[in-house]
This record gives sequence, structure tokens and C-alpha cells, in this order.
Amino acid sequence: MAPTQNGRDREKFLRVQLLCLALIGIKRHETVSSRTIFHVCFISMVIMDLATILFALEHANDIALVCDCLGPTFTAYLGIVKQYCLSAHRVELWNIIETLRRLKDYAGTSEIESIERNNKIDRFLATAYLMSASATGSLFIIAALAKGCYKLIFQNIIEWGFPLSLSFPFKTSHPIVFGVFFVWSSAAIYIVVFCSVSSDASFGGLASNVVVHFKLLQKRLQDATFADNDENLKQLIEYHSLLLNLSRKIMSSFRVIIINNLLVASVLLCVLGFQLVMFLGSTLMLIYLMYVTAIVIQITFFAYYGSLLSHESEEVSSSIYCSNWYEASPKTRRILLQCLMRAQVPVNTKAGFMVASLPTLRAILNSAGSYVALLLSFTDN
Repeated sequence: MAPTQNGRDREKFLRVQLLCLALIGIKRHETVSSRTIFHVCFISMVIMDLATILFALEHANDIALVCDCLGPTFTAYLGIVKQYCLSAHRVELWNIIETLRRLKDYAGTSEIESIERNNKIDRFLATAYLMSASATGSLFIIAALAKGCYKLIFQNIIEWGFPLSLSFPFKTSHPIVFGVFFVWSSAAIYIVVFCSVSSDASFGGLASNVVVHFKLLQKRLQDATFADNDENLKQLIEYHSLLLNLSRKIMSSFRVIIINNLLVASVLLCVLGFQLVMFLGSTLMLIYLMYVTAIVIQITFFAYYGSLLSHESEEVSSSIYCSNWYEASPKTRRILLQCLMRAQVPVNTKAGFMVASLPTLRAILNSAGSYVALLLSFTDN
């Protein structure tokens, strides 16, 4: 591959994720400006979280209003967790990125095509996720402005509201104070969006790249002809060890984020599903429908790529079994047997007491419907 083309490909790798990381103050090399952005974003999400909690406490007797602020409360909490964890594992994350870039440099022509095809899909998914999450946040802002304009034009009432259900320990009715807090709350929504995309899409991008390399390793093992003191065999063993190490590093970096995301998503889908039913047929239904979609996309990133990582790492053992191991010498067979036994233990995608897998995703979606029915029964009563 030409150097210029290789440089362009390196720039495209995780481009959307790295942009979102920079927007929340997380870069490879920490600077004064990045630290400032980081703290501004972090403090904004903390204030947003506290303001929604205060709103819930003030309206504790109204389940509809409480549910209305629970979504932003949990989403802001996730944003705080994600930004903190990504910052804490910044060095490790960039080491993983650089390792994956180096692995691509040593790949063959057909293998590079597979990696590039995967990266193209990853860019599309990350961009679609960013656009859908941003659109959801924008709808909350537009709805607040539209509601205020409607009351002003058709009812001759000056009554503006924030994009989210927020309460503060001081009055915000003064036009200048309200304007400042309206702009701040709108910016805080996008901060949470950037935290979500940088975290969830980064896990998907890194895990999908490792999955591609597991598939390339499987093909190399199936096509290999083993002999004593074979340098190719040593390289394949080192390749396998490196991929397992990368997988462990990815899971270590995202484990706290995964457990929080899966747990909170269970509650959020319940609350948002309840609101979706409550506002069925109204203009707000579109907002909550997009909100539910964004949450499902979030947990799908972890569940789908977690399952792929576990499955493809285990498939390496099948590739060894399908190779010409029976033609190898007893010494080489013993080495291959050790590799096979190690490959039979899949990558551990467990986060706490939950596993990042498709069965977990299915269980969360199934339980959400039951919780929505329970909340609706309280409303009927």
C-alpha cells in the first residue's frame, strides 16, 4: 500500500469516535485546553444530574413527571461514568489503537481489504449513531422552543421551559438567567451525546477490529502447513497471544461502562416505554421513540460485539482442528494442542454479574415490556 494511502486510512480509523473523545476533552496527550474541556463537560453533567434529581423530588407524587426526568437523570449519570472511565483508561485505549494500526501494517493485501471493509462499516455505524443521538437531543430542544412559541403566539402567554425537566435551588425566571441556563442545558445534552458515542462506538470499533483479526488468524491456521521449528507457527502463536491480550485490555477498559450501561438501560427502557405509551398519538411520541432507539443502539453495541468477540476467539480452536495438524511431528502437535486448549476458553465478556452478549440484550428487551405494563397498572389505579 502506498504511504499516502496508508496515512489516509490511519486518519479514518475510529475517526468519529476520536472526534467525540476530543469534544469531551479526552485526547492522547493531555493539554491545558483538553483538561479545561474535560472539567467543563464533567461539571455540566453533574449539575444536570442533580437538577433532574431535584425535579423528581419536588414532583415525587406525580409518577408521570418523575418518569419524565428519570431518562435524563440516568443518561447524565451514564455520561459521567463513561467520561471518567475513558479518561482513566486513556493511555491503555491509545495503546490498543496503535497496536491495531501496526497489525494492519503487517497484514497481506487481501487481509487489509477485510480490515478496511470492517472499518468502513464501523464508520457508518458510528456516524449513524452520532446522528441519531444528536437528533434525539435536538428534538428535546426544538420541542421546548416550539411549546414556548405556541403559547406566545396562540395563547398570548409568555411561558418558556427548559429542554429537560430541571429544577434549581434558585429562581431562573429572569429572562437573562433563563436564557443562560437554556443554552447551558442544551449544550449539556450534546455533551452527554458525545460521551455516549465516544464510549459505545469506541468499544464497537475496537472489538470489531479484534474480531476481524481473529478471523484472519483462523484462515492462516487453516492454510498453514506445520513443521518442526516452523517460524510461521511461532508467529501465529504470538499473533494469537496478542489478540487475546488486546481482548482482555478492551474488556478491562470498558467493564465498568458495560455493567452500568446494561443496568441503566434496563431501567431506561422501562421508563421510556411507559412514556411512549402515555404519549401515544401525540407529537412527543416521536421524541421518546427516538430516545428508545438510541438506548437500544447503546446496549446493542456492547451485546453484539461482546458476543462476536467471545465467539470468534473460541472459533480459533476449530481452525486449529481443521488444519493439517495430523501431518505434523509429535513435537509440533503438542504445541498445537496447547494452542487449541487455550483457544477453547473464549474471551471473557462478563462485566460484574452481567455478560455483554446477545442473550443479555434479549433478556433486557423482554423484561422492559413487563415493567412498562406494571407502571401502567399504577397509573390506572
